[in-house]
Amino acid sequence: MRSTFRIRGMLPPGARHELERVVGAAHVHTRPADLAAYAFDAFGASGERRLPDAVVLPATTEEVSRVVRVCARRGLPVVPRGAGTGYAAGAVAWRGGVILNLCRMSRILDLDAERRRLRAQAGAITAAIHRRAATAGLHYPPDPGSATTSTIGGNVACNAAGPHAFRYGTTADFLVGAAVVLGNGEIVQLGEAGDGSPLLPLLAGSEGTLAVITEVEFRLLPAPAARATLAAQFADLEGAFGAVAEISGKGIVPAALEFLDRSAVEAVARTGTVAGPRGVALVLVELEGDEAAVRAESEAAGAALSAAGAARVDRAADAADAARLWEVRKAVSAAVATVMVGKINEDVVVPRDRMAELVARTEAIGTRHELPVVNFGHLGDGNLHVTFLIDPRRPGERARGDAAAADLFDAVLGMGGSLSGEHGVGTTKLAYAERQLGAAGMGLMRRLKQRYDPAGLLNPGIKLPDQLARTESTDGAVSDRAS
Repeated sequence: MRSTFRIRGMLPPGARHELERVVGAAHVHTRPADLAAYAFDAFGASGERRLPDAVVLPATTEEVSRVVRVCARRGLPVVPRGAGTGYAAGAVAWRGGVILNLCRMSRILDLDAERRRLRAQAGAITAAIHRRAATAGLHYPPDPGSATTSTIGGNVACNAAGPHAFRYGTTADFLVGAAVVLGNGEIVQLGEAGDGSPLLPLLAGSEGTLAVITEVEFRLLPAPAARATLAAQFADLEGAFGAVAEISGKGIVPAALEFLDRSAVEAVARTGTVAGPRGVALVLVELEGDEAAVRAESEAAGAALSAAGAARVDRAADAADAARLWEVRKAVSAAVATVMVGKINEDVVVPRDRMAELVARTEAIGTRHELPVVNFGHLGDGNLHVTFLIDPRRPGERARGDAAAADLFDAVLGMGGSLSGEHGVGTTKLAYAERQLGAAGMGLMRRLKQRYDPAGLLNPGIKLPDQLARTESTDGAVSDRAS
């Protein structure tokens, strides 16, 4: 089965030259061969492809403003994009238009250690934020699995979280300021150094639909005085989930509480790039705080893991050893991609005490649709990363993957859960958004969209199921899909 490229109309006459006058000819791309690299984000592993009309790479907030003004005059949709690491097809040009790639805007602008504030351009890499904070003895906790490649603006757009969200919260909990460009090209400074606009708290999770984020400012925390990392191996998931209850029963609030099922551990082992266990489920526990508290909690957590049936519990002796224990967890997303040509990766959330039930249901869904399934994620806050493995080249396999994802969403909503913890809605979950939020919730979102982007040019077709568009599936069939 071949992937289908949806080719929109060419740029209006003269539009390319206007854009080149803003950013330079080297930073405006319109050749199909160049556009093909932007026809998908990480959801592209499912086989989905959509070509934009152009890709523009600005270097400053002022250039972003001028590009958006050109697009506004000509009625061209604007799709803000970072590194394209999202799994919800939220950084793709679903209605044509211009992809605004912010990767050239990658500088960390300022770190004020006394105020514990860090300011960076939207294209700065998340791991660079972590490193810069650490050099000042400070800590930026949000750490999505894509931290080495994802941009900080993209983290805000999807309200990224990561393993340490259990204790510290998500990106939204650290965002204190931003520079943004509205759909008419207006530059607005938000937060502590800007105006009192209510837009700032709406940015986290907005997926580029309300404004183009060009700079961000975060609060930082003091670096923890001590840290302990434990990795426990279980013969089955029942024991792994029992460990959570044991740890919670001791009143321990870990900084991170992660798990990988047997399929995830095996996927990592097959790559041969990471030394780790085989044939087991894995639970990772990280504890942070003052030295005495961490020492006591580490002993208690180790006892809880053993009481839950762990066949083996490893304790990191130092930071390098902790990094080794974390390697398996950090490698899992890339490792899963080597098992099969494609995948459909969802990040659903359910009440924490129903995680075991959800995992059992995902396995049943995979069996029903004849697809391998891999589960891993954040036990601490009930955020499960469910991956259905597919080969989109085989006729009908992408359709089975979509059907499996639909069954997953039905199950999650029936359990009182959420469609997404940190990947966003994008286009992949549009059909289910109103079922979760209700008509009133969707109505509020539409009013906010009208307030900040009345022309509807910022990332149209993303997050809000405003209308149905006839779209061609990767099988070559035509289907109704929210757009």
